[in-house]
Amino acid sequence: MWTARYDYQPHWKLQKHKHDYFQMIYFLQGSGRFFLQEHTYNLAKPVLFLIKPNQYHALNAVDHLKTLDIKFQVKDKLLKQTLLRSPSYVLEDDAEISHLFERIRWEGEHKQSLFRELCGSYLFQILILYLRRSDRSAQKDDTTGEQQKDEVITDTVSRQVLDMIKAHRAQELDLQQIANSLGLSNRSVHRHFKETMGMPPMRYLLQYRVEKAKDLIRYSDYALKEIAELTGFKTIHHFTRVFSEIAGVPPAAWRRKYCQGICKDVCIDPHFSNVVMTVTHNSGNGNTAKLKQL
Repeated sequence: MWTARYDYQPHWKLQKHKHDYFQMIYFLQGSGRFFLQEHTYNLAKPVLFLIKPNQYHALNAVDHLKTLDIKFQVKDKLLKQTLLRSPSYVLEDDAEISHLFERIRWEGEHKQSLFRELCGSYLFQILILYLRRSDRSAQKDDTTGEQQKDEVITDTVSRQVLDMIKAHRAQELDLQQIANSLGLSNRSVHRHFKETMGMPPMRYLLQYRVEKAKDLIRYSDYALKEIAELTGFKTIHHFTRVFSEIAGVPPAAWRRKYCQGICKDVCIDPHFSNVVMTVTHNSGNGNTAKLKQL
């Protein structure tokens, strides 16, 4: 396994290439164009791509593009076949998945006891969540009658909760306020949201606030105390505790480590070979393939 966090600069280009392992790229922020096999995807919102072995892909960043990246091999035959049959991407603004990416990176950097086993368990969770998200998208297309009606109701409630969370992330907000606003019980809101988003609404609120805090740390000069206030935390101590629990490091350490442009790669498995085959176009001579060690 190998992981990285990249901040691609505007107009940066990743040459067309392929490799014999799986890769997941989570485009978190920014815009650009991602090329996968014969398809071109315009990047404008958070999207998670699964690149399968020997699939050609390339990237053109239009503006500052922020990504999380994992490369890995799959030994389990059933899981491998399931991944090979799965969709190429899932549109998700998913704090849970990005948190797992960051946990893998943190474990890989600190290399505490049994870190490889823990990274493997985090990766397995990411893959299961990816497959569930893709299944859920397919089910939305296939539902009919009463099932479709129930799905719409669930999505509507969850969307309203999401809208409230995003609109009031810098203000006090609890489950009772959300339920009162929607005219529903606490239990009903909790159930609808967890079924749709995979976590309770208050947990999502905390993770959403931390993600927004990361953006402010990354792209502003605000002091951490100001960032805490702007993202809805009452005190710097509460902000530090929640941020550390979700991001894996305190906000001050995150600022030092993650605000230096493109971050270094982290190799989890020393036996993982990060070799790609690039394709270059030679005028008049066709395409040339070349192996490259990253």
